[in-house]
Amino acid sequence: MNSLDEQIQQVMDKHRIVGLAASVMREGKQIWSAGYGWANVDRRIPVTSQTIFRIASISKTVVATAVMQLVEQGLCGIDQDVSEILGIPVRSSKYPETPITLRMIMTHTSGLQDEYVRFVVDSRSENPPKIRLADLLLPGGTYYTDSLWGDGRPGDPDGFEYSNLGAVMLATVVERLSNERFDEYCKKHLFEPLQMNDTSFNIGDLKDMDSVAVLYEYSEANDEFIVGTDDFRGKKPEAIDYSGYVPGTNGALFSPQGGLRTSVDNLTRFMEAHSNGGKLNDVQILKPESVDLMHAPHWSGHRQEGFFRNCGLQFQITDDLLPGHRLIGHSGDAYGLLSDMYFHKQEKWGFILLMNGVIQSKGQGVYFEAEEELAQVLKTAFLRL
Repeated sequence: MNSLDEQIQQVMDKHRIVGLAASVMREGKQIWSAGYGWANVDRRIPVTSQTIFRIASISKTVVATAVMQLVEQGLCGIDQDVSEILGIPVRSSKYPETPITLRMIMTHTSGLQDEYVRFVVDSRSENPPKIRLADLLLPGGTYYTDSLWGDGRPGDPDGFEYSNLGAVMLATVVERLSNERFDEYCKKHLFEPLQMNDTSFNIGDLKDMDSVAVLYEYSEANDEFIVGTDDFRGKKPEAIDYSGYVPGTNGALFSPQGGLRTSVDNLTRFMEAHSNGGKLNDVQILKPESVDLMHAPHWSGHRQEGFFRNCGLQFQITDDLLPGHRLIGHSGDAYGLLSDMYFHKQEKWGFILLMNGVIQSKGQGVYFEAEEELAQVLKTAFLRL
């Protein structure tokens, strides 16, 4: 075991990290990746750099990339009223005259609150699916509630409210404009071009269920890790019948807010493309100016105890994970998973961390100690900044 492995193992032991996949990029190219610990504790399946994780909110950066492809094609504009695209009136009950734009949704300033969980759970429980996004957004709909909208005026920077529902709306926009199911759009226009062959918003697309990491939540009461999700035991869940589904009616079916499953090696290809002006090798998924627009700060403030200070178009901009270095990317936290994908835009270095179970103790700053310590280990080992 070399000293890097020893340092990583020390951090894992300290925070009782169940499994970890990590990757490092330098000069816009992946230079290292590895897996540690267990993808499945009961079945003793180890984590490798090909292990597939449900990566939580990093998924949102993929959703926004899909939206920006359609912006480039002239099918929509980031300051366009989303009502025009979805074909239903999307308005805050408190500010019915104010249009809700794609930019507002992508910067969490639309006023949308996270009153969405029951809607998403029910959407994904139906087979075949029948629930529509309109059932949530329109007054009188089965899932509509007045608390869907916050008190802030849409577009007001002071009204920043981190919204998972926004990603559901963006996925529905992608479907509406492309006339393709959201999971299939991303496969055809992002994952296949980038050769992300073990990546999907649809669990049915994954080839090897044994390669999917179980996510474990720490139970403080019992001092043990319990299954949070993705314990498939090597078997695919029952296939959903999408034959009657009309694209553009409910993007929640594919959990765009956090349900992307991918490996650290695959996700690094996406990060490489973003760090190289939208290009990976000979494949251009976005124009450089679109990528720059996504990475630029569109909102600044102080939310969630300072975790959010600058926000691009579904990309977070932070100086906190590695103090002294402004990083662009996103983190994830769900069902026991902690994930990070961050890169330095000018210097084209970055890293990805995927943990499927960890004792989440806050560090000195806004990130968890495990994230801070692992980021520092990788920086010291590879980046010599």
